[in-house]
Amino acid sequence: MARSKSLKPTLHNMAEAIRQAIQEEVNAVYEDIDRGLDKAARYAEQKLESATPVDSGITKGSWIVDFKYTNVRYINNTSLNKKKIPIVNLLEFGSKGKPFVQRTIEQEEQNIINIIKGEIEHGKA
Repeated sequence: MARSKSLKPTLHNMAEAIRQAIQEEVNAVYEDIDRGLDKAARYAEQKLESATPVDSGITKGSWIVDFKYTNVRYINNTSLNKKKIPIVNLLEFGSKGKPFVQRTIEQEEQNIINIIKGEIEHGKA
């Protein structure tokens, strides 16, 4: 990220120069976090898809990541049964289910964290 030119500190504008410098760093970190979240969400989406039990294969291929919010990512599965109930909910919480979502995310937690941290630590241009 190209940083804007900072104000030359003087007695009159020192506070503004400090505020501007800090804000530039905050903005850069937010951009790094967003990139890290993008990468981590795609990684988690792939892991969830791989772990999804296969019957018809529709649920396995229905994972999506929502990228529309800053510093937030949602991973959803869009597959519904005939009664419009999310199949992932039935698999995860149903009496005849085959839970895998929580287990997969817990197993991948450190990898997901490392992806985000890696982008923050090394993502600066």
